[in-house]
Amino acid sequence: MKKLFLLAVVALISVTTFAQDGKWAAGVNIGYGCASDISKPSIGVKALYNISDKLAVAPSFNYYFQNKYKEEGFELKINCWDVNCDLHWNVVSKENFKFYPLAGLTYLHAKVSGDDDIVEGGSDGKFGANVGIGGQFNFGSNWAAAIEAKYQIISDVSQLVPSLSLMYRF
Repeated sequence: MKKLFLLAVVALISVTTFAQDGKWAAGVNIGYGCASDISKPSIGVKALYNISDKLAVAPSFNYYFQNKYKEEGFELKINCWDVNCDLHWNVVSKENFKFYPLAGLTYLHAKVSGDDDIVEGGSDGKFGANVGIGGQFNFGSNWAAAIEAKYQIISDVSQLVPSLSLMYRF
């Protein structure tokens, strides 16, 4: 898990090396997975590339804090993360504010582990789609904050994911 997170951070840093003025942003985000299987806060990294004034693409990686279940002498742990690539359509695009619906793709991965005698561990990943809305407020010359609410449509695990982001704009 740590290797994957490090890989995502390195990828975002390398992408921003080729940044053009005002076209790129990169930062961190916090969120919350609102599904019965996850229901935990998340932390992640996010990049944003403005294709035009009206369109932007936003890849992100989120790690959900571990779920632990203890029952009658055994413990079950569930670790989840997701990778997303969303397209923002800036229906309101002012100098300091953007409002957008979003649509995109997601991949959710879960790993279950527990007491070897009782629970057999394993992992699974599923692809899905994202739909939602968001807003971005630009402050200072290079900083932006964003708030989003998106619904991840994934078979058996669909969830609402509200999030906040803080990004540095290049």
